[in-house]
Amino acid sequence: MPVSPRPFTLVCACCSWKETVLPHSDLATGKDTLISCPACLTPSLERREASRHEIIRTRLERFLSLNE
Repeated sequence: MPVSPRPFTLVCACCSWKETVLPHSDLATGKDTLISCPACLTPSLERREASRHEIIRTRLERFLSLNE
């Protein structure tokens, strides 16, 4: 039985850019495969488990962007 992957946050150690990813399936696409930071272009991205606050914030941002 397939298991949905856990949400995670990508954080840049150099410029503090971060983005939370809420994967819908176990297929790696787009932001799942980022190697370098899109803001400063350094290859210093760290991946960590997303906090509840980050997950709720990302879901709310998606919901509000659909209503524009």
